[in-house]
Amino acid sequence: MTMVVARVKLKSRRGSVLRAVASLAVVTLALQLTFSTSYMGKHEEYDVMLRAARKMLEASEAVKAHRLSVGIPLSPEDLNVTGLIGDELTEITTTPGNLLAKRTATNPDFAALTVRYFHELGLEAGDKVAVGASGSFPGIIVAVLSACWATGVEPVIIASLGASEYGANVPGITCVEMIDALREAGVFPYVPAAVSLGGLEDTGRVGIFIDGRPILLEIAERSGHRLILPEDAVDSIRQRLEVYRAAGEIRAFINIGGAEPNYGSTLASLEFPNGLVLEPPVKVDAPDMGLVYEFINRGIPVIHFLNIQGLAAKSGIPVDPIPLPEPGTSLVYYETRYQKAYAAVGLVVALALLVVPLPQTKRRALPPQ
Repeated sequence: MTMVVARVKLKSRRGSVLRAVASLAVVTLALQLTFSTSYMGKHEEYDVMLRAARKMLEASEAVKAHRLSVGIPLSPEDLNVTGLIGDELTEITTTPGNLLAKRTATNPDFAALTVRYFHELGLEAGDKVAVGASGSFPGIIVAVLSACWATGVEPVIIASLGASEYGANVPGITCVEMIDALREAGVFPYVPAAVSLGGLEDTGRVGIFIDGRPILLEIAERSGHRLILPEDAVDSIRQRLEVYRAAGEIRAFINIGGAEPNYGSTLASLEFPNGLVLEPPVKVDAPDMGLVYEFINRGIPVIHFLNIQGLAAKSGIPVDPIPLPEPGTSLVYYETRYQKAYAAVGLVVALALLVVPLPQTKRRALPPQ
């Protein structure tokens, strides 16, 4: 009798093992089918992304019109005629710049990408984001403002007047003057919370051949915005934090370009990745580590726009396209979708194999011993 019971238990264990193996096989097959039949579908924020991109096109046209109205011709390097490309060398040029990156940044797809980042962060209308921008990528500035307009997110802007080559480095159409012109044209309602001169340590020391500080100072004072005139980069970081704190709760920090108080001047700055950053890439605690680390160390997400060509390539945005693509057509507007029905059916079958009892075969009665 004992041997019979043992055989029954052994068969029961074997049955359980077989059912578990079969269940695992079904789940594996279902997952393989799910991933192998994936496809590219419109991002769930596609309509908002498209609205932001079209707003950037409108803003670009307004910048171009303003530029021409004040007698500043378009750059011959502005092959897509956006109005967002500066000259190679001017009195207020801070550093060398990459022309391909500057042209790539004029693509309205970056407005769509910013909306996508906002969605990932769960930002809603009325939420505030701190924006620290140099004049090096006016296209990205317009992209971020377009995304804010499309989503209702409120930007708290501190803009630096200095700019690298081919950025907003032409007096009369600097990034601050662009933002003001767009407001006056009724494109955006945004007013900078403060401006600074930019350049070395944010003190206005710019100009490769001449001292451009007096020019920057005159533009800043004429703008009428609060002016940050720091002793050095550390003092600029302190003053900028005061401006942002006064604005209320900040949900994210957006850095555009490589302004020293924003990007920092430590080796850790080189470790800071592009795009949406949720965790510090390295541990650093230094007075000149920049606002990217000041915010990320406090648990506040950072959206970092600097290596524009690399960011474009990994985000599904064409690099230096001529002409610019039609909004809504690039990969940035799409996301990978999966046939979830396969996974659902597989899970149901797997659970059934594990839970539903198998029919038992009738056993012949054993003769009495």
